[in-house]
Amino acid sequence: MGTPGRHRLVLRAVRSALACAFAASTATAAAVTTWGVTTASASGEARVVQATAVHEATGVHAVHAPAAPTVGVHAQSVLDGHSYSLITARGGLIGFGAAISSSGLTNPTSPFVGGAPTPDGKGAWIVAASGAVEVLGDASFYGSMGGQHLDQPIVGMAATPTGGGYWLVAADGGIFSFGDASFYGSMGGQHLDQPIVGMAATPTGGGYWLVAADGGVFPFGDAPFFGSGVSFGRTVVGIAQELGGYQDPLRAVSGLTPERVDQGVDYAGSGPIYAIGDGVVLNTTNPGWPGGAFIAYQLSDGPAAGDIVYVAENVVPRVTVGQQVNSDTVVGTLLDTFPHLETGWANPPGTGESLARAMGEWSTAAEIDSLPTAYGANFSQLLTMLGAPAGVMMGPVQGAMPAGWPSWVPVD
Repeated sequence: MGTPGRHRLVLRAVRSALACAFAASTATAAAVTTWGVTTASASGEARVVQATAVHEATGVHAVHAPAAPTVGVHAQSVLDGHSYSLITARGGLIGFGAAISSSGLTNPTSPFVGGAPTPDGKGAWIVAASGAVEVLGDASFYGSMGGQHLDQPIVGMAATPTGGGYWLVAADGGIFSFGDASFYGSMGGQHLDQPIVGMAATPTGGGYWLVAADGGVFPFGDAPFFGSGVSFGRTVVGIAQELGGYQDPLRAVSGLTPERVDQGVDYAGSGPIYAIGDGVVLNTTNPGWPGGAFIAYQLSDGPAAGDIVYVAENVVPRVTVGQQVNSDTVVGTLLDTFPHLETGWANPPGTGESLARAMGEWSTAAEIDSLPTAYGANFSQLLTMLGAPAGVMMGPVQGAMPAGWPSWVPVD
């Protein structure tokens, strides 16, 4: 049934401005299904802390003689980890995988120190030590600290899951919020053994972590504390969060409107529906569902590895049985026809029955009263953590989740 889900924090540490250890940490993270803290060095060594366990891994990409020193990194999709860009002091992006690249600015007034990707990976924000923010691709400008007094220089930034705002963080732990980014606290005015060097936002956008050069981690808002890299004895230069390699499958749906939580979660809208993560397609149709579609794929990584996701109703399948999928695979196209979409956890072997029905949580009476099931509520929480709007709860939850099923709320 998978292992309990928690946030993973990735701390980035480098010994050279010409190499980035984030490649090692993301490669390691893809093979790990529980949450923890990772530190990595340019030599390729990565250390992952999960509860009391420490794992070693290697694998690192190096950048040879960039036009300007490498000062940071951002993932095209923080929840995927397969693509990323290195950020240079001139504001350039050196892309790996499908991540975007940019040549940078000719005469920047201040060195750039960090950046953040837009939700679709087609743009980015980069921030300078002065607090000035530059936008690339489809990123929108929401403000900056450029030209304003700063007690300490800006050292990093993070974007909200909606792409509608961002935070800047200074070396003294001061936080500056823009757009739809809310302020949840800071280390400004408090004693720090080492300066702050970066930050990362939680998947909900309801909090963030700050990290200091000695690996100390400071959580705010709904960001839980899972440990730090202080004991590893490395100089840390940044932090990022992952969620088991999963992405919001509804991120490109036009007019996405949440409806009731039932066996799964209902949505209206139209457009492409992606797979949540890596998996294999088990089924595509079932005439018992409105519209005749019942696309089911079994996840192969992350906290819900082995569990089956279904995408049903008025959806045109774009995959075939046996096809390998990932978070960039369109599994179906949602039609703007009622009833639109229901998605949730499927009962093995994934041919047409929801787990909620199989476990007795869904019935004709529940259908009439639009009562949510525990499996539907759980799937709604997962989608919310990935950035989609939550489904509408129209009554008391029917049933309960089995022990050991992944939980999609932050844990203390």
